[in-house]
Amino acid sequence: MNILLLEDDLLFSESLEDFLEEAGFCVDICNDGECALEKSYENHYDLLLLDVNVPKINGFEVLQSIREQNNDTPAIFLTSFRDKESVLKGFDKGADDYLKKPVDLDELHSRILALLKRSNRIIKDIKVGKYLYNPKEKKLSYQDEELTLSKKLSDLLDIFIEHKNQLITKEQICERLWEWDKQPSEGSLRVYINELKKIIGKEMIQNQKGIGYKLEL
Repeated sequence: MNILLLEDDLLFSESLEDFLEEAGFCVDICNDGECALEKSYENHYDLLLLDVNVPKINGFEVLQSIREQNNDTPAIFLTSFRDKESVLKGFDKGADDYLKKPVDLDELHSRILALLKRSNRIIKDIKVGKYLYNPKEKKLSYQDEELTLSKKLSDLLDIFIEHKNQLITKEQICERLWEWDKQPSEGSLRVYINELKKIIGKEMIQNQKGIGYKLEL
C-alpha cells in the first residue's frame, strides 16, 4: 500500500515514515505542495496524508486540485489548525478524515486501516494462475511452495493486476516501473516480462506486438 505524505516538518515526516514503513506501507514524502501535486499525477497512491500549512501550495489547495482530476484517493489532513472553520474547510476540499497535531501514531494507524477498509483498498490475496499473490508481502504461494518476488517483478505484477484483462502500453508500464529520470530500454522491460512469465505461466501474459501487454485473469 502506497502513501503520499505532505509534511514540511522534517523530523516529524521522518518519524511518520519510519512508523508507517514498519507497519508495512511504502511512503513518498513531499515537503511542499507543488511536489505533492506532481507526485499525485505521476504515481498511484492508496492514501494521502496532508499537512495544511506547507510551502508553495497549501494542503487544502493540493487536495482540491487532486479532486478536480477525479482522483478519489482517500485523504487525511494532519494539521495544527484546531478551529472549526479549518476542520470544515478540510472536509469541504475532499478530506475523508482530519487529525489535529500532535498526532497519536497508534490512533493514526487505526484510522488509516479503517479508511482503507471503507474504501476497499485493503487488498486480499489475489489468485494469479495456480498461485495466490500477497501484494503486501510480495509473495506467491502454491501448496507448500512460496516465492518472494523482487521489487521490480512485484511492481510489474501489481501494475498488471491493477489493469487485469486490459491492454497496457509499454510506455505506461515503463512510467510506473522506472523513475522519470531513468531511461529504461525496451529490452529491459522484456527481461522482466519474461521472468514473470516463467514464474506464473507464459499463457497468463499476452503480448500485442508493438503496443503492450495484458494479464489475463
